[in-house]
Amino acid sequence: MTNDLIDVRTRLVSPSRLHQVAALLNMPYLDETTTHEDDAPPTQQALYTRIADWTQLSAQTAGLPGASDGHQITERFAYLIEYTDQHAKGWHQPPGEYTDGVVQAETAETVAQSVLPRYITHLAEHRDEYHLWLTATFTLRASVWHIDDAERERRGRRAGWASAASTYNQVGIPPHAIEVRTPSQIRHVIDDVIEGW
Repeated sequence: MTNDLIDVRTRLVSPSRLHQVAALLNMPYLDETTTHEDDAPPTQQALYTRIADWTQLSAQTAGLPGASDGHQITERFAYLIEYTDQHAKGWHQPPGEYTDGVVQAETAETVAQSVLPRYITHLAEHRDEYHLWLTATFTLRASVWHIDDAERERRGRRAGWASAASTYNQVGIPPHAIEVRTPSQIRHVIDDVIEGW
């Protein structure tokens, strides 16, 4: 038993990977059952537990008559991550990877809830590269647009600009979902990643 536990421990994946798995499984909002006073995101252990519970429930549902087989996600969403802090005027795109892009998902909310934890985990894993930028007071938000809907709204507004989240943001098209993380929530995730190393 001890050797099995050691083997499992060496195979644990990072919280960012767990959030990606959760998004692929179309799990409901990960923090909706959180009981922490500061609404901190779930720990690595809690993520594993929730993913296991959701996977078991999904497997049972898939076995029921009438369950769809081979369901494909065809909706495309553009996302943009921005930051602000006590010294910044407005919202700005932060440094690093995973700050914008296009993904396929079922809902804008699912995208917002998965890309923001992934970005925070990236910051934690590469904190030496961002130590001059990371402060204790910055807030992050992820804005997500359904590309087809945003393109319909964009017609006639800056038609020559690229179809991207930054374009939708600049021309004033309201996002379809927004997710925000406060400084204490960001610090909690970063501390969890550092502690897990």
